[in-house]
Amino acid sequence: MSPLHARSELFEGGYYSVVDGDCFGVAKILKLEQDKIHIRVYKQRFAGRPRSVDLGRLTLGTIHDTDGVGAGHVPLNLTTFKRWHPLFLTYSEVKADELEGYNVWKDCNGGVWE
Repeated sequence: MSPLHARSELFEGGYYSVVDGDCFGVAKILKLEQDKIHIRVYKQRFAGRPRSVDLGRLTLGTIHDTDGVGAGHVPLNLTTFKRWHPLFLTYSEVKADELEGYNVWKDCNGGVWE
């Protein structure tokens, strides 16, 4: 099934709007494993759930930004991510540089956030 037709499924390269407290954020799935998911979380927040997103405007930011920060790699329990009520937005192939944090995590036998 094409990623563009799998609107209710999770897949690598998919961008999803997610619940983030009283607002919404955007996450990209980098890797899916049996019970884990590895995502990139962008710093942009929205008052209402976005139905589309301009990928060129998404940023991770830095810890010095006063308007928030994202994360290049977040390893999560798959059930935890599903509690964020992800809604598919669009797709972009996962690039090698996006997997740098995942590769470090894998080499170090890292844990996951519940």
